[in-house]
Amino acid sequence: MIITRDPHMRFVAEDDKGHKQVVYNDETYGHNYPFTFECPFSDQAVPQTNTVVLINLTKQHKAFYKKGMHCWVDFNWGKEPKKIAEGFINGHSKFNSDGVTDQTTITFTESTNYSNVKARAMRIKKTKKVNHYKTITVTEKGHFEEKRVSVPFIETYKRGPKKGQKHVVHHWQKKKVWVKPKTKKKRVKTRAQKAYFANMTFRKGTSYKKIIQSVAAQAGIKIDRLDLTKDSRIKKSYTAKGKPLALLKYWAKRAKSEMTYEKGKLVIVNPNAPKHTWYKIDDKDLMQVPAENEASDDKKGAVTWEIVTPLIPDVTTNTGIIMNSKYLKGKFYCKGGSHTFDGESPKTQVSLVKIKR
Repeated sequence: MIITRDPHMRFVAEDDKGHKQVVYNDETYGHNYPFTFECPFSDQAVPQTNTVVLINLTKQHKAFYKKGMHCWVDFNWGKEPKKIAEGFINGHSKFNSDGVTDQTTITFTESTNYSNVKARAMRIKKTKKVNHYKTITVTEKGHFEEKRVSVPFIETYKRGPKKGQKHVVHHWQKKKVWVKPKTKKKRVKTRAQKAYFANMTFRKGTSYKKIIQSVAAQAGIKIDRLDLTKDSRIKKSYTAKGKPLALLKYWAKRAKSEMTYEKGKLVIVNPNAPKHTWYKIDDKDLMQVPAENEASDDKKGAVTWEIVTPLIPDVTTNTGIIMNSKYLKGKFYCKGGSHTFDGESPKTQVSLVKIKR
């Protein structure tokens, strides 16, 4: 049974110099600062956007919040803080006032959004030797060269009407002449290293896990936990083409696993693996009757169940739930949901999926 007393909640923002601003509420005198929040979680590989609404902040406190600032929301039934959402402010705060109540709305995105990592991140730099031609200037030395020259001789006609007359006759002779030094252009062939980019390739027999790890490392994507349902090996060589996040989703699906965020950390897990944490929920914990819902986008027609309980800070994607209600019994895991506080009642809404045996 969930013990719902002594609620403690806080919203913490921290700048890059380590300065923190803490909004704290434990519903006691001097520490009853009201604020609301909505922190969703999902089995989709897209960071969730969280919302915090702060009431009647001073001008100085409002000015503290900046885009890109690290922040998180803690909640627990008791003094020990438990983080339910963490991320970075993704925009300037919005200020609304009705003349009496001044509301400051802050949205922040959990962890890092890798959906914008381009496909070119998968291209690795390689080099190869190629023929390279270049034109150089060459100076030839001066030298003597044997050439054929025309030398005039005077001869006399020995017959005919011009007999006795002299005339000039040219004869060819060889002679060594000096050739001056000169420069000229010359095209020469060399071998050079050429850089080029190519997509990552994997040999036949590479495991799914190795492909996922290599793609993530190449793209700079941090996977906090990797637990595949089926780690097979590829039967032919594979070239990684496309956006890294899409490739990771593809291989996670091939491995019968799910890629999702768990409290701001990207993980690839086996949804049916043994759970390290189980929560027992009975009719005393339920705030409404479980609702059955057949997901329209699920090709296999898997049934999900929607339940609402007092806020359970440890519940997130893939958490194990043992249902012991007269409306719903068995072992389930969390597909998605949200932690919310509307100023009156802290709640956790969860979509449950039956664990396959």
